[in-house]
Amino acid sequence: MRGDARSFQMALVAEPELDRLLDVLDEERFGAVQLPPGGLDRETAELWLEQIAEHVAEFRRNDYAVVLLDDGEYADALGRAFSGLGVGPLPRLAVPAEPDEVREFLRQHARVPAA
Repeated sequence: MRGDARSFQMALVAEPELDRLLDVLDEERFGAVQLPPGGLDRETAELWLEQIAEHVAEFRRNDYAVVLLDDGEYADALGRAFSGLGVGPLPRLAVPAEPDEVREFLRQHARVPAA
């Protein structure tokens, strides 16, 4: 992954928005991690978010840019999952949002300049 800029830029994306935003993420050289879909039982969603939080903590330890594109569905549970892992608040954009707004947000928080 050394030659792939996405290995240093990740976006946590609300499941309903993922397909719609994949092209923008790719254009801006961000990888994506899908947040759990709505409607999951609490235990499953929290386990999913714990795994994401562990990945994000590792990304941050390795100087990755990590942003959150979420609809607020799991805001509280994600905060609980992050607690104790040394992950401060992530730059956040509420979605749905227009592609140009997402693109500008990603550029503002990019680790590597857009090509």
